[in-house]
Amino acid sequence: MNYRSINRRMAVTALLPLLFVLTMSFHYIPKLLHETIGVVWFLLAGVHLYQNRHWLKSLRQGKWNFRRALGTVIDILLIAVVLVTVFAGLGISNFLLKDIMPLEIQRSIVIHQYHVSLPYALLILCGLHWGLHFKGWLGQWQKVFDWKLSAVAKRAVVAALSLAALSAGIYASFLNRIGDRLLMKHIFATAATNEPAVIYVLLLCGTIGLYVLLGAALQRYLKA
Repeated sequence: MNYRSINRRMAVTALLPLLFVLTMSFHYIPKLLHETIGVVWFLLAGVHLYQNRHWLKSLRQGKWNFRRALGTVIDILLIAVVLVTVFAGLGISNFLLKDIMPLEIQRSIVIHQYHVSLPYALLILCGLHWGLHFKGWLGQWQKVFDWKLSAVAKRAVVAALSLAALSAGIYASFLNRIGDRLLMKHIFATAATNEPAVIYVLLLCGTIGLYVLLGAALQRYLKA
């Protein structure tokens, strides 16, 4: 794999969480922009899946253990939830597909509930997915940008980021009522959405970071 290919893969990997957070910040951006970014994010997720198509081919190969089975289940759930979330969003579109979708679909409370609740499941699944692959991705970034940190500095950075993700993620989970959202309760605004846009974005990043931390810890524990 050449550097150009690696750079493209890294660009896609970096853009996915950025666009996802922007899409989830629909309270603060125009609705047309929300729909447009959501479609772009979905297409980019397709590119990411294509770039990693060897994963699909390898499912019938090699030995299976708990770590591989866990990662595969998370990846399959992630793909399924992405599809349901995006197609539900397209179904209730107010702009891009407004003149195409039947009225009964646009006004469906169930479809609307899927679209507003499942993104919070995506926060968790994306975080776990990135966490399980974090070590490999970090190695790629270090290699490309030639990052060099002493062992002490590396431990300090990891500790600081872990503490920030843990604190922000737990706090954000309560403010965003993620448990209630996963139970498909009808919620539109929360204490988190009453915060300024910058704080809301940081809370979303903290939630993702919490599950990245959990995924990385699982990967390390199961590899031991």
